[in-house]
Amino acid sequence: MEVVSYNIQFGRGLDRKINLDRTCQSIEGADIICLQEVEVGWQRSGDIDQPKAIAEILPQYYTAFGSSFDVDNSVKNEDGKIVNRRRQHGVMVLSRWPILSSRTFNLTKMHYADKFNMQMSFVETVIRAEHKVFRVYSYHAGYLKWEERLEQVKQLVKVYRRSPEERGAWSGKPTIDGDDWSDQKQTPEMPDTAIVCGDFNCPHNSPEYQYLIDNSDLVDAWQLSDPANLNTSTRRQDITEDIKITGKIDHILVSHDLVDCVKRVMIDHQAAGSDHKPVRCFLEF
Repeated sequence: MEVVSYNIQFGRGLDRKINLDRTCQSIEGADIICLQEVEVGWQRSGDIDQPKAIAEILPQYYTAFGSSFDVDNSVKNEDGKIVNRRRQHGVMVLSRWPILSSRTFNLTKMHYADKFNMQMSFVETVIRAEHKVFRVYSYHAGYLKWEERLEQVKQLVKVYRRSPEERGAWSGKPTIDGDDWSDQKQTPEMPDTAIVCGDFNCPHNSPEYQYLIDNSDLVDAWQLSDPANLNTSTRRQDITEDIKITGKIDHILVSHDLVDCVKRVMIDHQAAGSDHKPVRCFLEF
């Protein structure tokens, strides 16, 4: 099974052109794909619904999109009729197998008077593959200060640890006062097994990364596969000839029961559809 984590920067490549077809071409073929910086209704990306566009480009995948950044983008026509639109920026999961359930969580946001900062989020999905049922998270942390990211990763850990106890999207008996709230469907599972992917905006030696490792059973797939090269870059700070490397800030982590399944991790340095590079993790069951 191939898992990919990729901050697509809304499809804007190193040439500064937005091209979702190019972005999708570099990830097509993977079994599970976690994307960050997917947007809806932004002028810079043509006011399109990118989750919908990506699903149309890659119709062989089930998809789930989550956004905590959600602001008005509506217009009023001359006849007074309002066309309701939202401007969103979030994360996405694509899967070859059905996504049984999905939840989106807000992350702590701090205010900086001299810097732009926005609401960030992560999405939790449950996927039933041929061989296993597992949780998959697509996570995107803030980029400004480690103190903010530490609070954000604490929220991720809290949800990660609590979810199996909460059970699925619904739990318990299916009826309330005679009404069937299950829609005659089986209760979605919430397994212990998990894969956490995303742009953490921090390297492996940062306080927030260390908190994640110390307070969960998660193990960095890169640490399992190639510990000597933990600083391999997944992001380029600019697109000038003198490219500054910021280090490995995109990570794929697995729950402890998947440690022996991780066979290889690599960074796709050929991809040109973002200022980040896709991280690929290969597992065998």
